[in-house]
Amino acid sequence: MATSIKIGRSKEPLLRVGGIGAMATSLRKIGDVELRKEMKTVSKAAAEKIVPYAKARVPVDSGVLQRSIKSGATARYGKIIAGTPSKVSYARAVHSGYGKGRKRIKGTPFIREAIPEAWGEIKDEYIKGMNRIAKRFEKVHGVSRVYGRYR
Repeated sequence: MATSIKIGRSKEPLLRVGGIGAMATSLRKIGDVELRKEMKTVSKAAAEKIVPYAKARVPVDSGVLQRSIKSGATARYGKIIAGTPSKVSYARAVHSGYGKGRKRIKGTPFIREAIPEAWGEIKDEYIKGMNRIAKRFEKVHGVSRVYGRYR
């Protein structure tokens, strides 16, 4: 009795185009605005799931820093933004620490510690979304990656 092995796209590695960065670059070179917006949406959705974890970890005095935490995204990655230059300029010092010599403030890395907490929630949905975009990219443009100049 012979057995057959089905080789299909479902067994291929994540983002055959060479990773998220390579896919974003390829989309930019081609000028595909629609898929770039979709990549940004998937990245922002992942970043938004981290925000509640980060807000829960902030050392709260007045709550201004906690309220300033929000999400943002580009096609390549999602980002968590804490503070503003005018109102909450001390956000980086609270997160990373500050000082030289004797005067030193120890940081409380509330964003850095929130990411592993939320990772289980984010991972599967993010990978599924990016793979969906990669498949659409290949279907629409007929290639898995674009080399050459920008248009």
